[in-house]
Amino acid sequence: MEYKGVIIEESLRDMTILKELRLVSQEIEEVTERENTPWLSKWTLDTVEIPEEKIEEYAERLSQLIDTSHCNDWYCDFRNEKYHYVIFSNKVFQLDRASKQDYVEMQEYARELGLPEAQLPTFQDLPSNLLTGFLICAKKQTYANGNAEKKKASRLGSNDYQYAEEIEGEQMIYHDTYFGGTRFMGEEVVYRGGEVPKWGMNYYGVTVDETLSEEAMDKALRPALMQVGEDTTVLPVRGPSRFENEGYVYTFQSKGTIENFTGVEKVYQGEKLVFILQCHGGIIE
Repeated sequence: MEYKGVIIEESLRDMTILKELRLVSQEIEEVTERENTPWLSKWTLDTVEIPEEKIEEYAERLSQLIDTSHCNDWYCDFRNEKYHYVIFSNKVFQLDRASKQDYVEMQEYARELGLPEAQLPTFQDLPSNLLTGFLICAKKQTYANGNAEKKKASRLGSNDYQYAEEIEGEQMIYHDTYFGGTRFMGEEVVYRGGEVPKWGMNYYGVTVDETLSEEAMDKALRPALMQVGEDTTVLPVRGPSRFENEGYVYTFQSKGTIENFTGVEKVYQGEKLVFILQCHGGIIE
């Protein structure tokens, strides 16, 4: 899987290497006191991709090109699903994104260089394998589970569920809030560290045949949602691609990745559509 990250052009002594990398996007920012680079008037931020098989080569080359003539704390970093490369001048850290401990040494090194605390690469990133595992567990312990207790309403008229678990010493929290009944809308958010939102999903559902609303939920929707994660052909954000029970048929289709997706969920009684839900969501940064 390719690595993606940002290189500040002004941080390099020689920018020729950038011609070898695939440019995803470019953004130019005016320099303020916050950046602490008064010798520059702007930053040119290039989002680029590096093939997985070439990440070590480019990491070493970039570490030799980082400009230290004005300061020692320039860095660039690249991530894929499993690893995070943080590259300083003549120093490269390869971090396991699922391990908080891996980040400790890197952060101490960055502090010694003088990197401001707010600019430290952190463990607040949420690897997709950790996210999906937590989501599956959280969803089975909340709305999908008919025995789950609701939490105190977070907003006027809302219905709320919450699940928390400690992973790698960090508190993970899943919160689901929705409004309505036969026509409802809601939002799910995953927090890392107890308070930092890292992933979210919005959804809107409509019961087409309101005479079947409770029956459809009990016989099709909730049982299907309890199978979240078992069907790997769809994202683990709702139920499986297909589920049948007592004359009801549940379907779910998703597009994209857990980082950026859309989905459509339907429930049929025989061939008659009785419920439809649309959702979308992804990583929050």
